[in-house]
Amino acid sequence: MATERSSPYAIGDSPVFIQLIVVGLSLIVLSFVYSAVSGDRAHTGFPVIALSERGLGPKDSWMKHGRATLLKGIKQCNGPFQILTGTGHQIVLPNRFADELRNHEDLNVSEVFKKDFFTTYPGFEAFRTAFDDGELIQETVRVKLTQSLGLIVADMVEETTASVHDYVGEDPEWHTLDVKKSLLDLVARLTSRIFLGKELCRDKRWLKIAQDYTVDGFIAAFTLQMVPAVLRPLAHWVLPHCIRVRREYRDAKKLLLPEIQPRIDQAKKALAAGQKPSRSLDSMSWLVEVSRGRPVDYVAAQLALTVPAIHTTLEATVQALLDICTTPDVVPALRKEVIDTISEHGWSKTALQQMRLMDSLIKESQRLHPPNSISMNRYVKKQITLSDGTVLPAGSRIMLVPAYDDPNVFEHPDIFDPYRFLREREKPGQQHSWQHVSTSAHHTAFGLGKHACPGRFFASNEIKIVMAHMLVKYDWRLDGVMPQNVEFQGAMMTPPHVMVQLRRRREEIDIDVVGVGKAAT
Repeated sequence: MATERSSPYAIGDSPVFIQLIVVGLSLIVLSFVYSAVSGDRAHTGFPVIALSERGLGPKDSWMKHGRATLLKGIKQCNGPFQILTGTGHQIVLPNRFADELRNHEDLNVSEVFKKDFFTTYPGFEAFRTAFDDGELIQETVRVKLTQSLGLIVADMVEETTASVHDYVGEDPEWHTLDVKKSLLDLVARLTSRIFLGKELCRDKRWLKIAQDYTVDGFIAAFTLQMVPAVLRPLAHWVLPHCIRVRREYRDAKKLLLPEIQPRIDQAKKALAAGQKPSRSLDSMSWLVEVSRGRPVDYVAAQLALTVPAIHTTLEATVQALLDICTTPDVVPALRKEVIDTISEHGWSKTALQQMRLMDSLIKESQRLHPPNSISMNRYVKKQITLSDGTVLPAGSRIMLVPAYDDPNVFEHPDIFDPYRFLREREKPGQQHSWQHVSTSAHHTAFGLGKHACPGRFFASNEIKIVMAHMLVKYDWRLDGVMPQNVEFQGAMMTPPHVMVQLRRRREEIDIDVVGVGKAAT
């Protein structure tokens, strides 16, 4: 019986490489079709901004030159416009809407980031915990950590003292240091001291995981955003940084669970007995108490606490130190303030609050070198009509442009003035309005409204303690010119390696001793 011959064009009879080409082309076509019919389409009524003069489309404009794209939109449009991110369009609103939207009940902060950080993919468990159970992390930081600030100052000073010795050194001669690498090690260790305790904070395996997961998580998310949406469920299995975050999460579980399980059990036992875990315990006890019995991935939760704590504190500290290098005239006043406050109050919450010039300098550094060119990312749950009649569609994502460059708000906004916010606080009724941790529509580095960063009080104390050690113990100067910050999608950060010159100096008082002068409070 004769057999039926297959068509010469049948895929099943084609060479393997031909089949791969056909499948690949099919996926590419499918990705374009998917993008065209998905919710990533532009919103009607809002101009889409692109740097067409540079030969770039909307997506590449935002991904590669976010700040320039925003500036073009602000100049070109007298109102809202939209940009195309790696996960779809977002509406950009002028800063004048900040107070109107700060606590709007129809805006959600967690939903806006879920698409950007691919919370359903393995390896992104920390981001899923942060956004799917946002109250767990928010309450742990806002209530437990913030209420414990007075109790942890001594531990922070002790760990800073040891870390500065280990990572910055004691060389009295001028020498060059990769200060960002050194401060990354220091901040990771200092943060871990408060979250996990003295033993784990000095564990090299944990410190590497804490540092690498932060960096790899952001790079993995950024890389996935560059991939067509329909291919991402497959691409995340093979992309290098996605592989790394999965491995780092697994390594964190292997390392942390045996160490933290007894603490979790202890906290649960106290709660079962009708007692509260001691406030002096670490974040594991806080997380157990805040969870109120619901299932929690405590390793993912610990990473969710660690990721923003390390990254934001590191960037703010490095940038403030660089700004000090460019304004050396302020150094004597800063040193005097540190020495006077510690001599009077010891290392305490009160001493940190009295470092007002330091506070002003850090806030000014964040204004001139903001961590992001946008703020107040929100997801619109229900259609919102703004005061000027602008309609924000349900399901859209929005962001606001800060006012850092507005000369109507900040005099000479392009100049670094370390005394700027100190002067503002000296005006009648403004004593608390311009602190580093204060939020307003004009300074949104920590967000605004009920969704403002809950960890800003801890971060501010941490930065001040580190900066006090850097100033009293060392002389600093730039190693060449001020390094150019790196940008992606509007986010701004110092380059991976920041080289400065320093030398150890003989400090006027021993600031390593907790309780110099009056007893610490």
